[in-house]
Amino acid sequence: MVAVEGSSRLPSRKLGASWKVNAPGNAELKRLAALHNLEDHLFEVVTPRFQENRTLSPYDFFAIVTWKSNRAKTRIRDGLAAAGKPASILMREVSEAASAEAKVETLLKVRGIGLPMASAILTVCYPEEFTVLDYRAWGTLEEASIEGLPARYPQEVGEYLQYCRICQHLAAEKVLSLRDLDRALWAKSWEDDLLALAEGA
Repeated sequence: MVAVEGSSRLPSRKLGASWKVNAPGNAELKRLAALHNLEDHLFEVVTPRFQENRTLSPYDFFAIVTWKSNRAKTRIRDGLAAAGKPASILMREVSEAASAEAKVETLLKVRGIGLPMASAILTVCYPEEFTVLDYRAWGTLEEASIEGLPARYPQEVGEYLQYCRICQHLAAEKVLSLRDLDRALWAKSWEDDLLALAEGA
């Protein structure tokens, strides 16, 4: 909680019925604090849970969705409803799909799930096989003129899988996990933007 400036009192606001001052125990507060770092939660908790259960609960599924794009959550929820398919059933179908291509295509059948979102869901579920499709990471590789990279930002399943293969090869070459490679590529683009902004200030 943030105190009102110049006062030790809490801000005046109506508390929800499920949250009253001093009600949460220490363990619950620690759980919530850990949840603040959503990416760590996804790969340390949700990934092994998927690998054990071969599906995702709606809670875990939408945690991934909001990590990738919070604004997409309602559209995807409505898409699942239109398909008459709960998230747990969808993800069971993904786990049973026989190939990487089939896994991607299973997700793309749901209205609201595009290739970047499908990539995020699959990255959490299969972090050694898939990587997140993101313009920052893609741009870093494109600027480096990496051999074998698709000629354009992936828009088709085959192009995305080609991107994954290039990243797998590069990660192995650099002795990095596929996930850490993605983080590094994203951070390079982010830092370049930050440096340009700072230099112009």
